[in-house]
Amino acid sequence: MSSQVEQIKEKLGIVDVVSQYVKLEKAGSNFRARCPFHNEKTPSFFVSPTRNSYYCFGCNAKGDVFSFVEAFEGLDFVGALKVLGEKAGVQIVFENKQDKDEKSRLYSVMEEAIVFFVESLKKNTEVQKYLKDRGLEGKTVTDWRIGYAGDSWSSLYDHLKKTYSVQEIEKVGLIKKKEGGAEYYDRFRGRIMFPIFDNSGRVVAFSGRIFKDDEKSAKYINSPETVLFSKSKILYGYDRAKFSIRKLNFSIVVEGQMDLLMSHQAGFTNTVALSGTALTGDHIGLLKRLSENIVLAFDSDKAGVASSGKSAVMGLQSGMDVKVTHLKDGEDPADVIKKDLSADKAGKEEWKGAIRDAKHIVEFSLNILLETVDDKRKLLLEASKTVLPYIARISNKIDQEHFISIFAGKLGLSDSVVREELSKIPDDIKGQVEEHSSTTVSPKEKLNKKDSIKDKIAGILIWQKSLRESAIDIEKTEKELERIMGKEKSLHLTQKQDNIEELLFEVEKIHENDERLDEEVGELLSNLEQEYLKEEMERVSTELRSVEANDAEDKKIDELTKKHKELSDKLSNLADKGT
Repeated sequence: MSSQVEQIKEKLGIVDVVSQYVKLEKAGSNFRARCPFHNEKTPSFFVSPTRNSYYCFGCNAKGDVFSFVEAFEGLDFVGALKVLGEKAGVQIVFENKQDKDEKSRLYSVMEEAIVFFVESLKKNTEVQKYLKDRGLEGKTVTDWRIGYAGDSWSSLYDHLKKTYSVQEIEKVGLIKKKEGGAEYYDRFRGRIMFPIFDNSGRVVAFSGRIFKDDEKSAKYINSPETVLFSKSKILYGYDRAKFSIRKLNFSIVVEGQMDLLMSHQAGFTNTVALSGTALTGDHIGLLKRLSENIVLAFDSDKAGVASSGKSAVMGLQSGMDVKVTHLKDGEDPADVIKKDLSADKAGKEEWKGAIRDAKHIVEFSLNILLETVDDKRKLLLEASKTVLPYIARISNKIDQEHFISIFAGKLGLSDSVVREELSKIPDDIKGQVEEHSSTTVSPKEKLNKKDSIKDKIAGILIWQKSLRESAIDIEKTEKELERIMGKEKSLHLTQKQDNIEELLFEVEKIHENDERLDEEVGELLSNLEQEYLKEEMERVSTELRSVEANDAEDKKIDELTKKHKELSDKLSNLADKGT
């Protein structure tokens, strides 16, 4: 496997890989971007093509192409290996079955299940006709691997248990145990099966729609939470939409599978779906990595409007620009697009218009109120209650001022009155939501001045040693370090750095084109020596106070006084040289 890793690293530069996920800009010999792993306004994420590594000064995320793909896609190493292997054209071959971890086996169970469901659909013309009547083209059905679970109680289980254990099949949520018994049966029966994919396109769950509606059965049944699937962290269609979202610089969020499939079929490939859950912080985090612009296209019923409001809050608090589509009463995106089946292609154009004319959540909400509330006083009270909190959550002050003016203008108020009411909104409503990310980092510890200087010198030395031509006298610098710190500590400084990536990116950012680097290293060494002298003086002073308090011999007091004087003189001389 190590040879495959090396092949991938040889064929894929980190800039090529990272640029597929985030927009990079040149920064000297490196590249920078806004970090995809935490919310930030100023770019602090740096990529080095020379070292094939990345580092974020904001959240301390760091690593190589593999760790980046793992973090961004939410994969383990094996998953990242497969993704990068495909990009690099390197075939990933496991030497034996033991090389596959438990998760890999579970992914295989899900893959086998979808193959089974797809084959089942091919044999059922009635279900095929239903999907066609709903507006889905054959290519869409094939591309999205839609299948069918027959009415049998255990056909899938009987098929899978030939290869996999009952524990593995149960662990991915495909079977259930009969109450009071030891036998198992299929979770999905008589349902159209929509596979749910993770960020790298692997099947991790299913959503099953009842084929023949009845009052006893739920319309939709979804896979339970498993080691592969967490509905709060996965958006249906994200694996296919992410590149379009980045390219078009906005995402479209719909509520269900049919809405998403119809939207993609109509050419809106930047669409994702919630698939049976509310929008979460993790969902927002995924989308914001690609674009800060989001269009919510939920059903036009009361529940859909309410869901738009809750989702908008999360988006606004994360600093996103949130717009909402206005569909006709009783329609959902799939209904609108289905009109595309007509000769005049009305549905596609109507959907395009709905996306184009989507309004910011503030304007959308105001328009709804203006259309539905006639009483002026009631209108003002409702607007204050429901719309002002949206404005309060807009982090950009210029943008906030813009919507204050819109709010005031539509309701016939002055901007100052709106600002006054806005100031009354509690801080907990204005506050930011907790950021979610696939990379968890600890807060960076504050360094004292001495440690900070040591880190800077270490970073410069390591950096200069990696270059063909050094801009400093490395040997001289190392000798000075040894004199100041001692041999063991000076060696440890450049050989045992845990934060090496941070140091290298930091010094490159600051000193890359520095013609005075040698002088600055000399100043750093002088400052370091001063810090050591101050530290020693403090130690001597403490000891001197102690011996004086204990009535020690005059000889000891004289020795410490003399030592303190020598240190003070050295410190003064160094300070004079620096001025």
